[in-house]
This record gives sequence, structure tokens and C-alpha cells, in this order.
Amino acid sequence: MLRVATLNCWLLPHPWPIGSKHKTFRIQMLISALAVSKFDIVALQEIWSEKVFIEMVHNLKEKFPYSHYFHSGFTGSGTCILSRYPIISTLLHRYSLNGFPHHIHRGDWFGGKIVGMAEILFDSYKICFYTTHLHAEYNKENDLYLPHRISQCFEMSQFIRHTCGGADFVILVGDFNLEPTNLGFQLIKNLVPLNDAWECRPNAVDPLYENGTTCERPDNCYTSKCLLKSFPDGKRLDYLMYRSEKTEIKLLNCEYCFDKIPESDLNYSDHLGVSAKFEIKKENQIDTGSQQLRQLSIEKQILTKSLKIIEEAEIRVLWDRRLFLALCVLFIILIVATTKLDLNVPFAFAFH
Repeated sequence: MLRVATLNCWLLPHPWPIGSKHKTFRIQMLISALAVSKFDIVALQEIWSEKVFIEMVHNLKEKFPYSHYFHSGFTGSGTCILSRYPIISTLLHRYSLNGFPHHIHRGDWFGGKIVGMAEILFDSYKICFYTTHLHAEYNKENDLYLPHRISQCFEMSQFIRHTCGGADFVILVGDFNLEPTNLGFQLIKNLVPLNDAWECRPNAVDPLYENGTTCERPDNCYTSKCLLKSFPDGKRLDYLMYRSEKTEIKLLNCEYCFDKIPESDLNYSDHLGVSAKFEIKKENQIDTGSQQLRQLSIEKQILTKSLKIIEEAEIRVLWDRRLFLALCVLFIILIVATTKLDLNVPFAFAFH
């Protein structure tokens, strides 16, 4: 059996209200929960402080003797992996589009969003384990960062396709900042391709959990009431996806984890975690030519829609560039004009 979990920990380094609430308490409770958990591999996002990561590794070294933090950008990617099994090697890819540097009120560009890979030796099987945290949406009605997320999804799908060749099976987890109906999610799901563990779970019996929402939920103490007006049930942003390669893996269940802190009214995070349990079955069969042709047809449809969004974004960026260039020229003219004016106007001092 292989047990995997992912959680966006919401550990922004700034003090509340700019940053996260109850950070110290939630970190300690999360460490305690991980210490008694049955998970084999855990991926965490928004661990912005390396000091926090080192503290977690130190306290969990007996439970998770192997770990890796993916360094990127000015503040770090915030993504890390804890594993009970040996991490053979790691690799990361920093996305080409990561937001705008002049949007200093957003931290995405400074963090440097990435997709990280860890090759993990699970018994005699090699897992290509991927984790990511894509650019946030911020404003659904005027989503300036949609082209960035589309680009990130495409780059991630290509990165996975070109690095998972020697794996027995592939697992991708993280905070995608995408809902299942979004084009970016369809890119990830179909271009690699990957199975969505929540959609494929055999334990789908409770109607309260059918939507799979993990963020901005009404039962989370950190959810703002104003957010519930637009999304009363919350959003599904966190995912656990998988694919058999050389070896077939069977999904046994997929469920929430790290919800309410025991004996407390607080949650571990403003997100819920997602976990899955897999059973390793047998050597996998190679796809036939007809299956590959069907896959190519799906990829073409999704890529055509994605290219349209990217082209529109390129036009918008081109006009922004022209606007800023025109403003620079105008300001230079004004500076030169005012300098000449100062030279031609005599100064007079009057003393009374």
C-alpha cells in the first residue's frame, strides 16, 4: 500500500492581516498530526520560511527520514516533500510566466512558481512524484493571470511527459488554483495524461463530499463571509492525480485530510488536505495505436483553446508595452522642458 497526501499550509510570513493567522500554533499541530499519520509521502505548499521547514524535518526525522525543499525565486517556492522512502534525485522547473514583477502586492513573481519532481524508491518501484503550486486567480471576473496559469499548466504537462519515462508510476499533487472545469486543468489531465483521484475514487458515498471543495469552504474558520456569496460551497483547488507507467496502481480511496485541529475550533489551514491510498497491482500494458490517436485528437482541441487565450494575452501585453513606452517619452520631454525653463527664468530674492 502507498499512502500520499497534499496540503497548502497557508503560512504566509507576514503578520495578520497581511499574512496568516495562528501560524505558530498551526505549525506545531501539523507536525503532531504528521508524526502519528500513516502517510508514506506528503507534499506541502506555502512553507515560505526555510526555518519552518527545518523545524518540521527535525521533528519528523523518525517518521519521514527523507525530505526536500524546492528553492526558487526571492522568497522560495514554498513547496516541499516529506517521504518515508529514499529520494533518489530531484529536479525542478521554474515556470516562464510567474505573474508581473510590478505587481508587488502579489507574491507570486517573487516566489517563483515551480513544478518539482522527486524520484522516490518505494520498495522495488520507482515513483516520479511531482508537486506544484500554480499562480493564484485573485479576481475571477477580471483574471489578468489566466494566460500565466494556462502557460504554467502546459509547461508542467510537458515537464512531466519528458521526465517520467523510467518510472513505474507517476503521481502529481498540489494547489493548482484551478477548478475542474477550467481549461488549465483539462490541459494537465489530458496532455500528460493523468487520472484525477477524486473523480476516480471508489469510496464516493457521502453526498456532502461530492464536490471535493478544498478552499473557501463554509465550515473553515478562515473563510471570509464575503467569499461565500460567490462560492457558497467553496472551491476545489487542491488535487491528487496519478498514472500507471510500467506498473499498474489501483486507487483504493481518496479523501480529505488535515481538516479541524483536534480539541480546537481552528483548522490546520485555510485549505483542506487531500489524501489517497494506492495498491500496486501488476506490470502495465502498453497503449495501443488507436488509444494514442484518440489522445492526440483531445490534445489538439485543448491546445487550440489555450493558444487563443495566450494570443489575446500577447496582444494585451504589446499594447501595455506601447503605453508605458509612450509615457516614458512624455515624461522625458517634460523633464527636459522644465530643465530649460529653469535656466531661462531669473531668480530674484527679496528681503524685507
